[in-house]
Amino acid sequence: MSRRIMSVIGLLAVSAVLAAGGVGFAASAAEDVYNKTTSALYEKAKQEGALVIYSVWDVEHLVKITEAFSKRFPGIKTSYWQGRNPEIITRVMTEFQAGQGSVDSILSDNAPPVLRAAGAIMPYETVQKEFLILHDPTMPVVSLQIQALAYNTKKLKPADLPKDWEGVTNPKYKGNVALDDPMRAGPLSTQLAALKALWKDDARFARFVKGLKALGVPVHKSTSAMFRLVISGEYAIAMPALLHDVMSEKEKGTPLDLVKTVPPIVFARNAAVYAKAPHPNAAKLLGEWLISPEGQAALDSVGREASRKGFPSKTSIDSAFGPGTKAIGVQDKLFLEDPKKWLDTNVKPLWEG
Repeated sequence: MSRRIMSVIGLLAVSAVLAAGGVGFAASAAEDVYNKTTSALYEKAKQEGALVIYSVWDVEHLVKITEAFSKRFPGIKTSYWQGRNPEIITRVMTEFQAGQGSVDSILSDNAPPVLRAAGAIMPYETVQKEFLILHDPTMPVVSLQIQALAYNTKKLKPADLPKDWEGVTNPKYKGNVALDDPMRAGPLSTQLAALKALWKDDARFARFVKGLKALGVPVHKSTSAMFRLVISGEYAIAMPALLHDVMSEKEKGTPLDLVKTVPPIVFARNAAVYAKAPHPNAAKLLGEWLISPEGQAALDSVGREASRKGFPSKTSIDSAFGPGTKAIGVQDKLFLEDPKKWLDTNVKPLWEG
């Protein structure tokens, strides 16, 4: 074998080694950035000494997550207040307008974009943005609301299932769909905003909304209450269901499953930093930690969906729907910042007209 050929083979071998190690090198570099960032934030957060959280999340979830955070970062006293999104928005805006440094981190979905539009959120971009399924340059996305179409397997056979979101409006499902209230800025409202932006077709969107109305079912203001009606068999289809609820029930042996031909809809859950936060470094540290594999594991332990790409979880999109599944994100700026105005403009005339 000639020296020239041997040289070429050697170069190819070196290239292969570098390519194989590229992922590991990138991961190590990203890990180094995360460690340096959190180390610096932690030193400042320890001087602040506290972290105050407002959240819509379940109290038992907040307890476990704050305990895990405190164990990882001792010396920061954590406390929280739990309420619904409208309550959080009202409380934060009252405090913001009064110039009060009350809360630090706002863990929620609907509330942070509304508060950001009012100037009540301090912009902060995570150093881990490359690992996120959804990224917001002003607020860390620490978890996702993942919507799925779910059905009671005793009420419907696979051959009778809708093939897409629009298929739910088929008259054959009339009276058999547990329907979220589209005017309450809940999961169905979120879905409508995502699909309208995706379709870019007003006539198609109008047919869809009117088709949902024609199902002739009462609407529900509680996703969990609505979901329980599908579990009990009172309805066959949950429009929509939350993925973590579906996977939890399947583990229990509940006769429930996903319609996997229907792409999931994803909505960001943020760890936003309040504009007048008395402990801003602690709030930033919480956001970074929640995105890290350790923080994502803490979220996964209470059944909350991960926002980190490739995180192994039964509630991940890849695990539930299969690798490579493309989700539909909620990106309509008006809906995110003023859902009531968006609904009054785009849905109310169709729903109530």
